Amino acid sequence: MSQIRTFLLASAVTLVFTAPAIACDGLRLASEALNRADEAGTRLAADPVNLKGCSASEIALTRRVAALATFNRVAAAVGQGAKLESFESELTAVSRDAGGPWQILDALGDVNRGRKDYVAAATYYQQALEDSANEALTPDWMAPDKDYIERLDRLASEMRLAATRPVKLAARGACKFSYRGVSIRKKATPVRYVFGTAEFTPEGLESAKDLFECLKSAKPAAITLIGHTDPVGTAEANMALSVARAEALAHYLVDAGYPGTWTVIGKGEEEPFKPDDPTAYSEEMLNQLDRRVDVDVDVGK
Repeated sequence: MSQIRTFLLASAVTLVFTAPAIACDGLRLASEALNRADEAGTRLAADPVNLKGCSASEIALTRRVAALATFNRVAAAVGQGAKLESFESELTAVSRDAGGPWQILDALGDVNRGRKDYVAAATYYQQALEDSANEALTPDWMAPDKDYIERLDRLASEMRLAATRPVKLAARGACKFSYRGVSIRKKATPVRYVFGTAEFTPEGLESAKDLFECLKSAKPAAITLIGHTDPVGTAEANMALSVARAEALAHYLVDAGYPGTWTVIGKGEEEPFKPDDPTAYSEEMLNQLDRRVDVDVDVGK
């Protein structure tokens, strides 16, 4: 079920009245229109004639306010029983125009997760997570809370594990382990290995390279690599395999140039992945989610 949430009128009031004045006519008009649930008014406010003299960030935020008005209408319709996927083309068009906001990206993640397009879903959830942390275009009143930030990260990780091909750990810009002050220390990486071995598949090597680029960007002082397997085979063999796979990834990262310290832990089949909705997957897909290496980072204080 979609988790999209309607942003109530009080949110727009905060935007309008916390600042002494809004110099940009378009942003002021869009805020007032959103406050009274006037979607057409927010679109009119974003007309170029109302954006003369506005800064680039004010213009972008005006378009975001208009996009939120569309999102609120869609969310209300879904709450009344409409199918979220029926609004996909509209949400996609609005997102492309406004570059977000995260609420629409999250909804598009839900649409693609529902149709089992896990590559697209992973990308949308990751974009939503990163967009939520953009304080210039996502002011406090528009931002998700801690629980929802963690949810976006969990869904992005789950979709990466389920995807048929590697999806990058960062959708836009540098890789992060903190979003709006919420620390996300652990990342589940879908590094694929040849069956029963610690040898990377071509897709696994691509994911390992992406992880290295992420660590290179984030510069954690230390990492812990936690290997996991599916339940196929004996517990003893799976424990040894989980350690071997985590060690193979550690050696790859060090050879690639990771300068920090590292530790390896094997969990075998002891800690299966906990998906948001287990009933959405076949047994084989659940096993695929189990086969992962979690990267726990120490980014310092």
